[in-house]
Amino acid sequence: MTEPRDFTELTCTNLMIKLKILLNKLPPGDAVSFYAIREQVDNTCAPFSGQGYTVSWDQEADNRYLVRIGK
Repeated sequence: MTEPRDFTELTCTNLMIKLKILLNKLPPGDAVSFYAIREQVDNTCAPFSGQGYTVSWDQEADNRYLVRIGK
């Protein structure tokens, strides 16, 4: 796992596109970590957890979450 990226400025649609690209390149057993706001967490985490990915998030600050999505 690498240093978390800051995706808090992305729209939910752009975040979903970026995550799909990153997850397609991700080797099994690895994870993508990034910072997101609450709206992004609500709109991205459920779809990926339904696709068999391991998804977790922790609140780091007010409206800032550290999200991890892994294979």
